[in-house]
Formats: sequence, C-alpha cells, structure tokens
Amino acid sequence: MRLIIDGFGKSVIKRDNQIVIRENGEELDYFLPKDLKQIIINGKGAITFDAIELLSDNDVDLIAIDWKGNIKYRLSSMEHNNVEIRKQQYYALNDNRSGYLAKKFIESKIKNQKATLTTLAKSKNQKNFLINQRDKLDNLLKALDNIQIKPSKKIRSDIFGIEGIASYEYWLGFRHIISEEYDFLKRSGRGAPDPVNAMLNYSYAILASEVLKSLHTSGLDPYAGFLHSDRYARKSLVFDLVEEFRQQIVDKSVLKLVNRNQIEKDDFELRQGMMYIHESCRKLLIKTILDKLNNDITFNGIKTTYVDLIFIESKNIVDYLLYLKKYPTFYLRW
Repeated sequence: MRLIIDGFGKSVIKRDNQIVIRENGEELDYFLPKDLKQIIINGKGAITFDAIELLSDNDVDLIAIDWKGNIKYRLSSMEHNNVEIRKQQYYALNDNRSGYLAKKFIESKIKNQKATLTTLAKSKNQKNFLINQRDKLDNLLKALDNIQIKPSKKIRSDIFGIEGIASYEYWLGFRHIISEEYDFLKRSGRGAPDPVNAMLNYSYAILASEVLKSLHTSGLDPYAGFLHSDRYARKSLVFDLVEEFRQQIVDKSVLKLVNRNQIEKDDFELRQGMMYIHESCRKLLIKTILDKLNNDITFNGIKTTYVDLIFIESKNIVDYLLYLKKYPTFYLRW
C-alpha cells in the first residue's frame, strides 16, 4: 500500500507498532508498517523520530513532493550492502556498457511513444495524422540503432539528438487530441504554463519516486546515470529508467483524465506564471497514477504490475553490469 499525506497540519507518529496519521490533534487513520510500501507527502506537517525509525525498520520509503512535482527529500532504510554493484556502475561510466544502456533507455522510450500513438489512433478521428506521426519514429529507431556503442559520454549528444526529434513528433500527436481549452502548445518540463504540463510534471515525480525506490533496493547509485550526465544533486539514473515508463504509466493516465472529462480547467490556477493544481484534482491525479502502478497488466504473457516491472528493470541493470546479461527493455506493442 502507498499512503498519500496531502495538505497541511498533518502529523505522522508511532503508537505501539502502528503508524498513526493525525490532523490538528485528531486521529485520521492508522496503519501497520508491514502493510505499507511507501508514504508520499505533499504539504507541510511533522513526523516523530519514533515513526521514522519504525518506517525504516520495515523498509517503508518516505518521499516528499512539492506542488511543482519536485522530489524534495527521501527517507529510506540502510543502503544495499553489495559494494560490487556500485563499483561496476562507476566503472561502466567509462566503458561501452554505459553507451549500451543509454541507447537501450531511449530505444524503449521511442517504442513506447509509437505504441501510445497507435493506441490513440484506434479511437480517434485523427487516425491518419497520428499514424503518420507514429511512422516517423521508425526511421529514428533505425538511426538510433546505427549509433556505434561507445562510452556514453562520447555518444550522448547523438542519442539525445534522436530522442529530441522523436519527442517533438510524439508531442505533436499528443497535442492533436487535447482540447484547445487546455492551452497545451508544447511539452514543458520546467515551469508548467498549462494544466496538461502541470499534471505531467507532477505525475512524473510520482513515477520517479517509485523508480528511486527500486534503484535503492537493487543497490544502484541513483545519481550515477548512463544516459543523463552527472550534475550536482540530480538523480541521473532515476531519469534514465523513468524514460522507459513515461508513456504507459503517466501519459496515458493524464490523457484519460482529460479526454473523459474527469477534470476541468477550473481545477487549476496560474500562480506567478506556473500552473497550480488544486487539491481535489491533485488527489485524483495521485490516485490515478498509483492505481496504474499497482494494477495488474499482462507483459510477455505474464500477469504482473508496473511496480514489479520497474523493480525487474532495476535488477536487469544490475545483471548487465555484473554479468553482461542482455538488457531487455520494457515496451508495449500498443
């Protein structure tokens, strides 16, 4: 179970072997830590030392996300004790393993962009346009495949060049089926100026929190990425692995909320040039993304969840770094 603590004035305390949520001194709910996987905090409140210790003893992540969709901090249990994993991760930054993985992350992303456009084309009047946008991505996949594998620092700009073109074509198709009332003109990762970008950014933060947890559990350093370069305080490997899951988990979920009229433009407010999501809409968005993460899907003939798939991909990175096992990227065909 993932617990969302939203709003202001709430506190998290320990009572016996329970995690108790209070608001203004009144008890709202309580949980056994063994039933919790993660607590996501959005707002301001307090947590006691005893509660932190109990969460850590039961390997429950505590992640805080601000209203912009940024991960502010994370409290977790002790690090993985297999130092060889991180040693090989750092060594790989200077050899061909980093370039191989960098290409794989973007290969997965483009294939999922194709799949998403295909899904949208099945139910929309703009079928020809969406199929045309999808087909443009095939040539970009070929161009990506033709990049010679070298250390990622030598081919990163070439990979991102292809990724940039693919994303441009993908977002053109995405924009094509969104009502003009939402003012979605282009994808904006920073300072969302419209409701759709605000929902995307916030949802990607929830996805990133799950990826961060899986990398931590697998023993990898979330700051040492292969595709995204090192930058102070940037969790580059989190951004790497997020690329594989953006479309299927977040993009489709946001589109569902918009196109099924589950949200309204009045659910948003422009503050100092940035779009703010009102609490009721934010709660619906969080629930939608968490449901997506935990609901059953069938992948390669096996019933599983996206949470499990994210963890499997983290372990696949480890297996590739340690044993050079082929890295099987995640993507759906439609």
